[in-house]
Amino acid sequence: MNNQRQNFLRALSILNSLLIAVFILFWIDRINLSFLLKFGFIFIPLMIGSLKIYFMSGISGCILEILHADETLFSMRRIHQNAKNLWQGFLIVFVIIQCLDFLLFVLFPALRIGRNLYFTLLGTIATYVLARWTINKKYVKPLKIPARKLKFNLNFILVMIAACVLELVLVKLSDFVHTRDFLSASVLTFMLNYIYVFVFIFCALAILDNYPEITEDFSRQKEIFLINPMAAGIAHCVLDWLTHPYSPVFVVLKALTPKTYKFREFNQVLWHKHYYKNDVFVCITCFTSNCHEAYKIAKEFKKRGSTVVMGGPHVTFLPAEALTFCDSVVVGQAEGVWRDVIRDYENGRLQPQYSGPATEADYAQVQQELLNSPPSIIKDFLETTRGCKFRCHFCTIPSLCGGEPRTVPINDIIELIKKIKPYYHSIGFIDNNIYANPGYAKELFLALKPLKIKWQSYCSIDIAQNRETLKLAGESGCTGLTFGYETSGESLEKNQGGKFALAQKYLEYTKIIKKAGIEIKGHFIFGFDSDNLKTLLALWKFCFSLMLHFSVISLLTPLPGSRLYRDMLIQNRIINLNWRNYAVNKLVLSHPQMNSRLVSFLFPLIQTLFNLTASISGLLMLLLVCCSVTLWIEASSFYKIP
Repeated sequence: MNNQRQNFLRALSILNSLLIAVFILFWIDRINLSFLLKFGFIFIPLMIGSLKIYFMSGISGCILEILHADETLFSMRRIHQNAKNLWQGFLIVFVIIQCLDFLLFVLFPALRIGRNLYFTLLGTIATYVLARWTINKKYVKPLKIPARKLKFNLNFILVMIAACVLELVLVKLSDFVHTRDFLSASVLTFMLNYIYVFVFIFCALAILDNYPEITEDFSRQKEIFLINPMAAGIAHCVLDWLTHPYSPVFVVLKALTPKTYKFREFNQVLWHKHYYKNDVFVCITCFTSNCHEAYKIAKEFKKRGSTVVMGGPHVTFLPAEALTFCDSVVVGQAEGVWRDVIRDYENGRLQPQYSGPATEADYAQVQQELLNSPPSIIKDFLETTRGCKFRCHFCTIPSLCGGEPRTVPINDIIELIKKIKPYYHSIGFIDNNIYANPGYAKELFLALKPLKIKWQSYCSIDIAQNRETLKLAGESGCTGLTFGYETSGESLEKNQGGKFALAQKYLEYTKIIKKAGIEIKGHFIFGFDSDNLKTLLALWKFCFSLMLHFSVISLLTPLPGSRLYRDMLIQNRIINLNWRNYAVNKLVLSHPQMNSRLVSFLFPLIQTLFNLTASISGLLMLLLVCCSVTLWIEASSFYKIP
């Protein structure tokens, strides 16, 4: 009895964390109904029915993997893989239901009155059959577990009856809802799909209770959880959701970890409680603006008895803070110490802190792991140079990488590109500055020319001083470079020297790079001590005169590890130590010429106007928005839409 009550609560918990599955089925039903009402064509519902079979089979397989703890995340890739293996059974059940409905509805007209009742019963029975068939297909047969008679108690039967009654009530209720009442019909359709998915999860949990061998087989594997939390801020979350780049540190850790471990990867996902697990090895990487989420996750894992190791830029610079939430920290790059971390974890003597330089053997092992990875992962870890030759006051890269920039052997880069070239004709290098070593950059561009690919990267604008290398970059397939302008040519900050000393030649260098056929994405910073509202206007005019392909502006932020952070602490000018506000969209330091809170409040508007009006892409987007609004107004007026 208690077991079924636990299954009921667990089914609700898992279902509420997988509402995207319900939404997918809901929208398929709504599209099917819309086409049927508008056109009445038979082949369109058949096509949409095939689509629903595909998603039902794929979603069901994903749900079982989560229940069995074989997988943790719900993804389109897993849906597709499961659909390829399971669609046949779902198609057979679908055809059988339609045939039975046809026989009962056409050959026995007297039963039409009770059609809703028997159709609901058929749906519930089919859900149970599909749950059992899917478990047999995915786990029972592959593990060679002998078939057995399943046992269910009264509570299981009562839950199934309650689900049938609730479905029947909703179906009856739908008879009184006008078909064109979109909101009411949508709510009913969503609730029906919610119940269907719940019944599948509940049945699957009950069936799995009869096969403890399935869980026992998996529990023998040692697990490592790799976690890269969601970034702070709506803009960052949306960008991560759209691009969803693979975390490079995952490749490093997997390369240097014994193959006896099973990895679970959580790369910028919305976190759910059922992801937590007892007695596992948890590795979390974070930067400053998402460290709050990282600390929260680490704390909850520790509560459950798991061992937690943290690393990344923020932890590197504030290890003592991170140690209050985890068992150990990795300071700096993980390549040189990760084998020691794994060894000490297995021997039960994990140290509080690890740091140390990496060897060429470590890098070679990471390279081999990359070569064995799917192209989709390789494309997110194409790094030719790590570090930067400049020592900007606000930047953390000098402290993080230290010393001279490290360059990757060009042959290794070419080998990786050749592997992904059949799948991606345009790639991006994740370098901090691909021109950090001018001699190496020239050799790299020469080696890229024969590959005939398109590529983009981050770069320093002094590449325009070397016309030969810039020309080679264009000939090698460079289509776009991102430059950190930070200031305008008139800014007083150019007196700092270093990269800012180039500011007076920004306009000249930009024209040279454009002439080479390379699109430019520019990054600008507002909030230096010499800045005020007048200089913001000057910065906009300067950016508009450059007319870059894309422009981005952010607020000066004293990130831990930068000289700016150290200086602001010494001067007692930091007014906000809430790390969530360190996503470069809040002014967290006291400013000599502006009200910091007012600037932070106005910055979303400033950022939007700047991005939309100071670049080619922004102006095109603004034009598109204006045209869309105009067309909508005209259409509303023509059709008299209220």
